[in-house]
Amino acid sequence: MSRVVHVLEPDAPGCGPSTWSVLAALQSDDAVIVIGGERAAEGVVGAGASVTAAVPAPLRNPRLAGPAIGRALRSCPPDRVVAWSESALVAVLASGTTAEVVGVVAAIESRPPMIEAWRREAATVHPVGPETGPELARRGWRLGSIIDAADLPVRGPDHPDRRQTRRESIRGQWGIDDDRLVVAVTGDPRHGSDVSSAMTAAASAAVAGRGLCLVADPAGVHAVASSRWLREGIGRFGGRPVGLVLDARVRDPRAIASGIDIAAQVDRIGATSFTPPSTVELRTWLACGVPVIASDRPNAASLIRDRVDGRLLTPGDRNAFVRVFMRLVDEPGLVTDMAHAAAATHGRGIPVRRPDWLANAEAQSVVASSPENPIAASR
Repeated sequence: MSRVVHVLEPDAPGCGPSTWSVLAALQSDDAVIVIGGERAAEGVVGAGASVTAAVPAPLRNPRLAGPAIGRALRSCPPDRVVAWSESALVAVLASGTTAEVVGVVAAIESRPPMIEAWRREAATVHPVGPETGPELARRGWRLGSIIDAADLPVRGPDHPDRRQTRRESIRGQWGIDDDRLVVAVTGDPRHGSDVSSAMTAAASAAVAGRGLCLVADPAGVHAVASSRWLREGIGRFGGRPVGLVLDARVRDPRAIASGIDIAAQVDRIGATSFTPPSTVELRTWLACGVPVIASDRPNAASLIRDRVDGRLLTPGDRNAFVRVFMRLVDEPGLVTDMAHAAAATHGRGIPVRRPDWLANAEAQSVVASSPENPIAASR
């Protein structure tokens, strides 16, 4: 019988395919409950996880999934339930479970899901990356230790030796038959990069004689509008051609990394608030040997070494992306050097140690009281 049950909502921020792969590596004998029905569960199974049960996704209010989660938990009574997003946390807490509830949150919702304060206090939430914790604390969650994305079992490509063959295959699917710079606009579709901002930067670089192609999620922010704008503007700007490919696989770095030169996390123009990117997804790009360009904020800065395996740019500086795009088009050797540095640093393999936040309370108490623990020994 599983002592730990994971609850995952694949459509929640920070719970994309990169997180599915991490969960698959950590699962061991744990049970996994997927919020989203059978179709969502199929994607998680494809990432290598074994799904125990799937429950329908509720409309708008995640706490409505509580009764279904409660029934699933009664079929495999756990000591600990690990929820991988805010909405999954709310669903678990609304289920009425008496097990210990732990949250592992890599990205936050734009609007906090509603749950009573006394229920929130029953859970311990571990933010992934340094930037997510303060916002979770403001929303009333009780925080545990910060999880470093570098300590998670993030995997690079399965067959690095086939990169060139896969590169030609993937680019052929996109209709790219030359060596132009291909940039993945990364991030959660609802709260991630602004495709319009990325397209503006790419068009500016193209007018200056540096053509490139963007790859974005069709569900991304302003993705369809950017495609329409590009189609209407063909032939009006001069300079080099700029392209936009809409491909949902951009959420899964391991699926298309061979065809990508750079991944970019682009801030939304005129946004009143900033949603921190998932460090799990950023690290997956790096582990696949794809340098990352992002604003210089804590989450990105915790992973990216500026000018080594990516670029950290001043937040809100639109022209910075234009300058970086132009330089990378002019210096393809720089892209190659950063790609090698990213793969060497972040593609080291999967740690085998089970993290403390997955251990049950008894195991943690044994570690805490051990004489080998310097904190316990000093008491």
